[in-house]
Amino acid sequence: MQSIKYTDNYTDTHTVFNQILEIVVKLYKKYVPDTIKNRKNVDKLVQPDTVIIACVLWGFMLGYNSQRATYRAVRTVLFFTEFPSRTRYTRLCGSLTYAIKIIRFFFVKQKTENVTTTIVDSFPSFFCKEIRNRRAKVLRSIAEIGYNSTKEMYYYGVKISAAVTETGFPVAYVVSSPKIHDIQLLETLSDEASVAHILGDKGYISSSIQGKLAQKGVTVTTPLRKNMKGADKIDDTLLGKRRKKIETVFSSLERLGIQSFRSRSLLGFESRLESILLVYCMMLNKARERFGNTLKYSLGCF
Repeated sequence: MQSIKYTDNYTDTHTVFNQILEIVVKLYKKYVPDTIKNRKNVDKLVQPDTVIIACVLWGFMLGYNSQRATYRAVRTVLFFTEFPSRTRYTRLCGSLTYAIKIIRFFFVKQKTENVTTTIVDSFPSFFCKEIRNRRAKVLRSIAEIGYNSTKEMYYYGVKISAAVTETGFPVAYVVSSPKIHDIQLLETLSDEASVAHILGDKGYISSSIQGKLAQKGVTVTTPLRKNMKGADKIDDTLLGKRRKKIETVFSSLERLGIQSFRSRSLLGFESRLESILLVYCMMLNKARERFGNTLKYSLGCF
């Protein structure tokens, strides 16, 4: 006999999928442009766009770390028949990248209304093991060898800079070469996030760029370097506690696979990145509905 301890909060797999599909359908109908909805031969699809998108998100939510594993699970659990072939499914996932991006943007926008403060930081995304840095060829158009001071290692890949609200929702991100300094991306993040106050670490100290942002009405708060005037008189403990939230968000995204890309095309890379961000936001929103002000996205499993 199964113990209530393990079955009390259990949600059937089909129920999880249907809950995801319900959210996707609402946002798809409301925000996705007609150029995507009414594209050529859309009426001949085996399954509608909303089902394909829901399958992608369902796979990430259940922990499948590759498109192949997700497809196999979908065909085994959700759709035994009437589902696109493996190659057709791959092409559909790529072609629906823009739709997923729109759905994520408006979903986050609904949850972050009246937000005035964001936290900015960056993290590395590796495309191979360190020993293969010099031989790697994946996505050479965007990837390079760079150094990550936190992990104290060289890596081949990209750097993802993000602006995150204090409630844990990523509102803007930039994918760049790891050789580009964080401060050079601050203006872009500020323009996309559209907030009045930004919290950053010492890597975002720049009087010229902070001056430009101040003219736009944006204030940047960072801890002072040790050699700066008045550094010994200021306690940055409170600022550090507020900034720690973005580290929690990055750790959550890492668990969902944002640092283990296996994509061989820019479209595949973007599709996976947008899907991971959307799944994280959906789970975080569900966790906040259940437990209030929390950053533990895993509590929001459907």
